[in-house]
Amino acid sequence: MKDIKLVAELINSDNEPIKIETKGRYDKINKIIEYVENDLNVKLKITNNKIILNRKNEDYDLNLEFELNKRLECKYKVKTIGLDLELDVYTSELKITDKELYINYELFSENNSIGVFKYKLLFEEW
Repeated sequence: MKDIKLVAELINSDNEPIKIETKGRYDKINKIIEYVENDLNVKLKITNNKIILNRKNEDYDLNLEFELNKRLECKYKVKTIGLDLELDVYTSELKITDKELYINYELFSENNSIGVFKYKLLFEEW
């Protein structure tokens, strides 16, 4: 794994951006990026046409999958109250390059929209 510096930006359904700059690690062979965002461990697995995102801390474990123009069932586990939720993720935009990831997606719970989100990750070797 190589050290990388990265800029991650999440724009939530209220159009409020959350931006962080941090260091992370990149396994180029297995196409895995890992970094820590505040108290969250973030792990991204990248394939040619799909991204699997895991955001985890002591309170929750969120697993989302993104594939262009597909609606995929994902899991959200709230550890503090023992709640397991199923979420659907519809990905309307997906860009994967050697230095950037961009995802525009909508989350659904029980067929009701939770909101539209944008996630952008820029990274380069340290």
